[in-house]
Amino acid sequence: MLRSIVLFAFLSLMSCSHDIVAPTSQDFKVITVDAGIDVYDAEDTNEHCNDVSIELDDFSWCNCHPKCCSSLEWFCAPEFGKPTLQKMQVTMNFCNSNLEICNPLLTSNCPPPQIIHMSECYDAYACPPGAQDLDYGWSVCELPNGQPGKQQAKCDKGQLYFSECQGCEEEVCDGIDNDCDGQTDEDVPIISCENECGPGEGVCIDGNTVCIGEEPGEEICDYKDNDCDGEVDEGQRNACDECGPLQSEVCDNVDNDCNGKTDEDLFSLCDTACESGVSYCFGGQWIGCTAQVPTVEVCDGIDNDCDGEIDEDLECLCSIQNVGVLIPCLEEPLVCGQGYKTCLCEDENCEKINVSPCLASCHWFSNPYGSDPNCDAYAGIPLQEEICNDFDDNCNAEIDEDLFASCYTGPAGTLGIGICKPGIAVCNAGKWGAMAGDVFVPDLCADEVLPGPEECNGIDDNCDGITDWNEEINETDILFIVDWSGSMKEEIESVLVAMNQFASNYELEEKIKWGLIVGPVSIGFYDQLQMIANISTLEEFLSSFGSAGALKATAAYEMLLDALYLSIKNITSYDLYDVEELQWNGIIADSIPPKNEFQVNWRQNSDRIIVLLSDEKPQSFIFPLITEEYVASMCDEATSLKVHTFSLLGQWDYIADSCNGTSFPLSSSNAENYDSLMQILEEICNPVGN
Repeated sequence: MLRSIVLFAFLSLMSCSHDIVAPTSQDFKVITVDAGIDVYDAEDTNEHCNDVSIELDDFSWCNCHPKCCSSLEWFCAPEFGKPTLQKMQVTMNFCNSNLEICNPLLTSNCPPPQIIHMSECYDAYACPPGAQDLDYGWSVCELPNGQPGKQQAKCDKGQLYFSECQGCEEEVCDGIDNDCDGQTDEDVPIISCENECGPGEGVCIDGNTVCIGEEPGEEICDYKDNDCDGEVDEGQRNACDECGPLQSEVCDNVDNDCNGKTDEDLFSLCDTACESGVSYCFGGQWIGCTAQVPTVEVCDGIDNDCDGEIDEDLECLCSIQNVGVLIPCLEEPLVCGQGYKTCLCEDENCEKINVSPCLASCHWFSNPYGSDPNCDAYAGIPLQEEICNDFDDNCNAEIDEDLFASCYTGPAGTLGIGICKPGIAVCNAGKWGAMAGDVFVPDLCADEVLPGPEECNGIDDNCDGITDWNEEINETDILFIVDWSGSMKEEIESVLVAMNQFASNYELEEKIKWGLIVGPVSIGFYDQLQMIANISTLEEFLSSFGSAGALKATAAYEMLLDALYLSIKNITSYDLYDVEELQWNGIIADSIPPKNEFQVNWRQNSDRIIVLLSDEKPQSFIFPLITEEYVASMCDEATSLKVHTFSLLGQWDYIADSCNGTSFPLSSSNAENYDSLMQILEEICNPVGN
């Protein structure tokens, strides 16, 4: 059968220093091919050569074209377990299609050589020809008396040599078949032995007795002497003299990480409508918030009330109508504090109007402007709070002093998850950053904790919201309905603190989403129900919860039974009312969003949990009135719903019992609220045990 051979084999053959000779046992002419040397190019001119092809008659083809053919010896693939090496005779064609010898070392377009014929394999060497005193081990032989014996086989330059047949002995652990039964080191008895860690069993392995027993290992923190040096957990215990990582410091007035300090370097996210800030832990309580609070919108090109719009409802263009209108400003050429700028006419007909420089108020309160000799036009009115703007806002001869803000440079979605926590940035010359040694580095975030590799340690190390790769948590939507009346101020603050601790356990667990509804909120002469955050991520939820603190909490008509009805109407088959036909009491403004659009975006197939907090009994301000019994009937038909309540004197117990939930006492204690909320979290995070 015609075969082709790879080019590297041809190159190696053509580069040999000796001729390649065809075997004389074949019936075609003996030919010789020498790389790079012209060879005899006469061909058999018999007429039959015109009809000969390699595919049909390889021997005849080589007789007709002897200069193209060469016979080689190749080694055959060895048979497993046999030392014998075999060869075969191979005939090859080295010509191109023009029947010219083609050397690929000299010509680039040579075709690969063709294998024309391959013989059967035949024995060439008893063992590898290059071996010198290669030991093949012991084999069974027969003594002159007919008893079994053993002899050693060795290979030397292709020949096998056998030692004299010796008698057999009792089997011992030496890697030799002493008793000539075809097995090595079998049935060698186990002996007693001892290593560094105590007694063991001596077992024969690969011709050597190995003591099997407890072995010294790397010392790990498990209250055992792992390395058998007489000491337990040396260098492994943490500062609290316990195994495992140190507990993170939490705001509880306890030295959790055993460093001699209590509640050190603890910051909690807080929010206003303007920005996120941080609160500080002191004496086990969270205090203060660095976030900027909204102010009245003024015409200064800044979003003062933090509603996403700048100078809304204000006429801020320099037109004839606002010439002389004073606009607050904080900028040079003022030396410090707040001044004013205005629109000034540049010509008598006021056809061209420009904005003036920012100057002190006394400059503008004189007639004409700047005529007061006692006025320092560059000294503005000191502000109470300094702003990070490279300007002396409070006129204390210091710029951007004592300004701190939370910061985080880790991947999006990891802040506050697992071990990840924000750091602190300070303001310097109008830029936020931190000190690296004695050098201020812009955009550097000090003391932040970023994600690391996940480890099986009960901690979310890589801050992906999953501890130890747990995949058992059901998709869960948690909706908070909070009584926002003035009497709930302490409880709301307590719940907000507890919520930060509560939520930090699974802050960005993708399977858990959050929402917030509050009421009543005071809107002029009316009270109102507001959806602050529909079901969304925890980050959005916490931001919304913090922002809700700016809402007026002086209202008195707690419409939370109505809030509960509106929250579950789209996940129950029991609802006898048409929402558009329901009417609010005259003292209640329409909700945000309006009641016909007031719909919680519960996820399909999720577990639904409502946490309701109120110091008042269930009340309804929609006509016809929503009753507790009606809500209980809705819960019976709702899909995967539980309603947990926090109330005084068990006023919401009936709702909790009817809606598969638990009733908790409402408290102003952070610790009590946290413990109660953790009971709900444990139920979410351990669905298998429910």
